[in-house]
Order: sequence, then C-alpha cells, then structure tokens
Amino acid sequence: MIEPPAGRLYTDAVHSTATHHNASPASEWAQYGHHASLGVDLLHAYFVQHAYPLHSHDYFVIAVIEEGRQSFRLGQQRYYTAAGGMVFLNPGDSHTGEPLPGGGFRYRAMYPRPAQVQRVAASAGLGPRLPLFNHPRQDDPRLAAAFRRLHRTLSAAHDPLHAESAFVSTLGSLLRAFANQAPRHPERPAPIDRAVEYLDANYDKPVSLDQLAKLVALSRFHFLRSFHAQVGMPPHAYLENRRIAAAQRLIALGEPLAAIAAQLGFSSQSHFTRRFKQTIGVTPGRYARQVRA
Repeated sequence: MIEPPAGRLYTDAVHSTATHHNASPASEWAQYGHHASLGVDLLHAYFVQHAYPLHSHDYFVIAVIEEGRQSFRLGQQRYYTAAGGMVFLNPGDSHTGEPLPGGGFRYRAMYPRPAQVQRVAASAGLGPRLPLFNHPRQDDPRLAAAFRRLHRTLSAAHDPLHAESAFVSTLGSLLRAFANQAPRHPERPAPIDRAVEYLDANYDKPVSLDQLAKLVALSRFHFLRSFHAQVGMPPHAYLENRRIAAAQRLIALGEPLAAIAAQLGFSSQSHFTRRFKQTIGVTPGRYARQVRA
C-alpha cells in the first residue's frame, strides 16, 4: 500500500515512467513539514528512483521505513533497511540513501537539532553532554511504532502541549535505547580539522584544491585521500553540503531563492534547485513555503 500525500505538509510529486526491474511505473512524492512551536523539520516520502547523493547534515536524522526496502552507505559500509526498520544518523555522518532494485520505499523522517536532542537527553537523565546514536540501523517494533505516532502527531494540527509531550517522551525513549555520550568516530587529524574549519568559514567563496593543500601543508593527492578518509566525502562535496545547509538557514530567514543561489556560489538557479532537491528531498520553493508558514 503506497499512501497518496495528504494533510498539511507541502508536497513535491514527480511522475515517473521508468521501471526498476520488476517494479511497475510509480509516482514519487515527498512532503516536507516544519513544526513551528518545536522548531523541528519532518519528511514523509515515497521514492522509486530518487537517490540521495553522498552528503551530511548539521542535525540528527531519525527515520522509519514504512514500506519497501531502502539502503544507504555510511563510511565504508552499506546498510539495508526493510519495512519497520529504523535509521539513526548523527550530525556530520556522511551518507547516501536509495531504494533497492525492484521497487521503491516509503518512509518518515524527523530532523532534530543538536540543542533539542541535548535538552531531551538531559531531561531523560542521560547527562549534560550531547548524546550520539551508537549504530545507524536498529530494529525495535515497539519504538518504531512510537516514532510513527510521533511523526503523525507533529504532522497534524495538535495543540503545542500534546506535540511537545509526544516529542520529549518518544525522543527520550529512543535516546535511552540507542544512544550514549561516547563518540562513534575517532577525532580527526589536526590538518583535516583545519581544512574543515576553513570550508565551514568560506563556503560562500570559490575555493581551490591548491588553497586547501597549502593550508594544511600536504600534497594535493595526499590531502584528497586524507580528507575523504576522515570526513567521508571529497572536499568539493563537503563544500556543496555546507552551501545547502546555509541555504536552509537563509530560506528560513525569508531570503529570496534567487539571491540565495547567487550568494552561495551556485552556478545558476537551476543548479541550486537540482542540488537542493537531491540532498533534502524537496525543491527550495516547497521547503520555503513550509518552513516560513
């Protein structure tokens, strides 16, 4: 059963005539939502062809697969998620996301910010530091059902007390079950940290490979290999990632989309729109209409 989009979330529908092996032609759709009082973003989507490129976020990703099968790559490992399975990604995790051959997948995702997660963790007695999820793939029917209920609650017009109570209770249970305060990844070498800090500060400017290699005193070849190994993606992908994250912030502030594309160094409005949708799942226009609502 592939549910058609409904409700108050904004939708991007893509009608596809392509067939994946034994899959029949299908219509992809994606609903992006923003719960204003909590300040948390949501996605409900069905994808047959859409594949997320290698990217990362500065927020957490919590998702449940409702139908079909999905896969993603995190670091050097590939993970598979069937219906009922859950996905947990920490800020900075470089990952992909795609349907498996033979059909699409429908899923619900929530994107809490680190400050929100830290507050819930502290109230749940998990300590003052930011917790991180231990493993990107988990299977727990009870908590998966609880997360689906939370997602539906935040997507509907429930009163703020109901929404906040469900958010704190469910996220707290997920953190207690699947997170701790120990880092999942070792610290990066200082030269790569310097390169990351430079890209974080200069994402809206042209950056060359020579600049970065000289900054960290490595050859271009060794810098590229080290950066990819430590960050999980090449420097140009990381730079574009930071631009997409900056675009999300500027859209929420009400900046015009054309100005954002030019300000962040995208070659054209269509290039910005295409890359934004590939990474976030909906177009900048759909995203803007929801987060500004």
